[in-house]
Amino acid sequence: PGRAARRDGKEREGEGEGEGEWPIYAVLSNGEKIGADYVISCIGVAPNTSWLEGCDFDIAEDGGLRVDETMQTSVPDVYAAGDVCTLSEAITGPQFFQIRLWSQARMTAEFAAHCMVNTKEAEFLDLCFDLFTHITYFFGRKVILLGLYDGQGLGDEPEDDVVLYSRATEDTFARVLLLRGRMQGAVLVGETDLEEVCENLILSGIDLSSYGPELLDPEVELEDYFD
Repeated sequence: PGRAARRDGKEREGEGEGEGEWPIYAVLSNGEKIGADYVISCIGVAPNTSWLEGCDFDIAEDGGLRVDETMQTSVPDVYAAGDVCTLSEAITGPQFFQIRLWSQARMTAEFAAHCMVNTKEAEFLDLCFDLFTHITYFFGRKVILLGLYDGQGLGDEPEDDVVLYSRATEDTFARVLLLRGRMQGAVLVGETDLEEVCENLILSGIDLSSYGPELLDPEVELEDYFD
């Protein structure tokens, strides 16, 4: 049976171990208590730049320090990386968007360090900004997010031009997003073995219109077609 949180924090209904008590409770600022099986915190991130007010830094609309294609701020020889910076469109590709995650914080910090000392590796590291990529684990399952996996930035596109295909097996899930036949993003849960081929299809811009839903047919080895 399903186990949903009770907003009054009272005993839950239905069967299941620990019946009558929730394993965890959240107490709101107004004193209301909510019982749940899990609490997932998604509070977001805001750049901490208020202490720089009155300085010569160019502050972006989202509150971050605006940086150029070398991660340098508007103040010469001062660089910013991680959650505090706002990336320039000059460095990001069409299937990349900034989201303040640890993976992007690490990536921008490494790139900024190479740019500061002008290493040869810097020109290759900026390729990381061509495609949004994030890998994490959720409830023990690997989750891979690629490109514009949730249609980020595509809200003004005609509805008929955006297509979603998905497949689910006992232990995996895959969903791809196409814009006018070209893959823009993907969500991969579990060991799908689709990450490399999806990454290549997004970056190559191949027209996949003729494949339709069969693109995710579990009996079809995409690597054999597009590797």
